[in-house]
Amino acid sequence: MKLSFHRRVQGEVNEAARWYEEQREGLGDDFFLKLIAALELIAALELIAARPEGFGFWLGSTTIRCIKTKRFPFSVLYEVRPGKVRVLCVRHDKRHPRFGSGRE
Repeated sequence: MKLSFHRRVQGEVNEAARWYEEQREGLGDDFFLKLIAALELIAALELIAARPEGFGFWLGSTTIRCIKTKRFPFSVLYEVRPGKVRVLCVRHDKRHPRFGSGRE
């Protein structure tokens, strides 16, 4: 299934890499290499595209679903829409539970 992305998703990934780099030099690179370059995020997106209805609903929502990454504590929130999947948010698991859930 085709994926589309909310305009803030790229910024969220970049912001997370900057935050990790500020915590410890090189950790931002590690975040990028493990989550992005090591294909963890890409693998999650491929799973969503292959089986969009195969993951649980987010916080009791009836439309927003969630998949978690493994190495870093991040989740991808998305909605299944007619003919496509809309990725709403790539969020750190310590963010407010509703962060990203109000997006279209």
